[in-house]
Amino acid sequence: MKDMRLWGAILGLVIASWLLYPSVFAKRPPAVENDDVIVIHYVCRESGKVFELPLAGECCEHPETGRQTLVPAIYDARRKKWRPGPPLAEMRQMGLLQSVPRD
Repeated sequence: MKDMRLWGAILGLVIASWLLYPSVFAKRPPAVENDDVIVIHYVCRESGKVFELPLAGECCEHPETGRQTLVPAIYDARRKKWRPGPPLAEMRQMGLLQSVPRD
């Protein structure tokens, strides 16, 4: 009788591990695929130059000077130029951040 309970317990553990294994050790997709990189316009607070770069945060490094002077930009249609935009959280709410396929 003890022998049957032992084999029953072993069989139960095997079945439980077989059922739980896929959920515990599931293959996860990459955090960000190369095709889903968000590219936005940044404007330099000092010079006013506009750069199109992958989204990297609120304040970014200027590619030429190396200083943290780039901020997210929005296009002002009335003045026909790029100007510093609102914080990234507000830009997401307004739908201004979109994924651009990378080549």
